[in-house]
Amino acid sequence: MKKVNIGYSKKECIFKMTRAFLASFILICVFLVPYFAYIFGRDIPFSRTTLDMGNLLWPLAIFAVLLYEDKKEKLGIWRNLSVGMNLKTAILSLALGVLWQFIILLLTSLFDAPDTAPKEPYTLATLILHIFSFSIIGPIAEELFLRKWYISVMERASFGKIAIVVSNALIFYAAHVGTGVWRLDTLIMAVILCLMYMRTRDVRYCVITHVTCNLLGIFSAYYFV
Repeated sequence: MKKVNIGYSKKECIFKMTRAFLASFILICVFLVPYFAYIFGRDIPFSRTTLDMGNLLWPLAIFAVLLYEDKKEKLGIWRNLSVGMNLKTAILSLALGVLWQFIILLLTSLFDAPDTAPKEPYTLATLILHIFSFSIIGPIAEELFLRKWYISVMERASFGKIAIVVSNALIFYAAHVGTGVWRLDTLIMAVILCLMYMRTRDVRYCVITHVTCNLLGIFSAYYFV
């Protein structure tokens, strides 16, 4: 795809971002509210599997918004997906994912955060579902939306790097605050992931970091992100 140079005023940028966030929220509600209404209406026990099925739905809303935004604003969100990656940067991304999970476990220990996740034994099917929903599709949706799309739109309005990184970190933190107000790791890692994307212009490195962290989280003592 040929790169298209389009500029926004800061007012236009804020309007477009508000539109996308609002559309995402509405679509997530459209997907999730009927699902959980059905679950609770039928008195189906709340379990990891019901939660994971829900976690398959909200990324679909994000992808739908991204498809619309990419077509309307010519952002090139899906660009570079077939281009080769730098091995050293990919290894660094993996290491950052390990570091992220270590920070989570450290904060969990310091703040004595409760583990509120549903507990039941894995079967092969439920493990695959959990890995796919929690460690693959969710991180991909978050990184495409909160890193590639978010940064691309703000750069078009000539926002400075500090404004982009700080606002992105705060939004990423707010998106995870329901899992514990101590989630300072999201603030730290959002800054790192923003800078990584700005330097490489390849969101796949951010995805590698996020996926690695979540995969390790599955096999750790806690359930986060």
